[in-house]
Amino acid sequence: MTRPPTGRSADRAGGPRRGEPGLRLGETVARILLVDDVLPVLELQRHYLKRTSCTILTARTGREAVAVCRRDRPDLVLLDAVMPDIDGVEACRLLKADPLLRAIPVILAAAADAADACRAAGCDDVMVKPVTQEAFLDKVRRFVALRERQENRIPASLRVEFTAGAGRYTAYTRDISSRGLFLKSPRPFSVGTLLNMLVHLPAGTVAIEGEVRRIVEKVPGSHLLAGLGVVFVHPEPEPARRIDDFIRDRLAG
Repeated sequence: MTRPPTGRSADRAGGPRRGEPGLRLGETVARILLVDDVLPVLELQRHYLKRTSCTILTARTGREAVAVCRRDRPDLVLLDAVMPDIDGVEACRLLKADPLLRAIPVILAAAADAADACRAAGCDDVMVKPVTQEAFLDKVRRFVALRERQENRIPASLRVEFTAGAGRYTAYTRDISSRGLFLKSPRPFSVGTLLNMLVHLPAGTVAIEGEVRRIVEKVPGSHLLAGLGVVFVHPEPEPARRIDDFIRDRLAG
């Protein structure tokens, strides 16, 4: 990923508690930093975590990983051992040598014959490649609490201006959640279409990208509205927070 997002963190067994490095008072979602120079690997790891309650940060080099840790204090770092620039082993040494960052757990992903070198660098665990989803999640759960994501979807009529390809459109939402929204639009967009959206919330407008995942066509005699099920695509922290705040305020009211 080219823009690592910041996010919220969670209490977990075996890790620092509220008020210690890597956690912010009152936050409830773990921040996990994924580091690999191979983009498909990052996408696969992100897929492994997609149904959990964590917030994902990413970096493509060891140097970038250290910078993200200094800026955002993730609750767990998963580093590939072999990368250009500063590799994962050296990045781990730098993190563990920093008094402000050494409490952050680090898992190094490496070949079996490199496990000893990884442990010598001070990592908290080694994940031997190739890695299955089950093994990946088991390693992560050693250090952070992962919960299946509980999605609050609320009815809301919000104006959305969006572009798709060269076209510009306006539609209204039927409902919205932290993961996406349903747009009341009869326009024939295909599944997989990317939408660059401006969602007009009561407290202001947020820009967010979405992907069409479902199409509902109008059927005579049916009460279902024609429209598009849209999933947010790697939302930036600020738009995601403002949508979450809107949903929380509606649920509280």
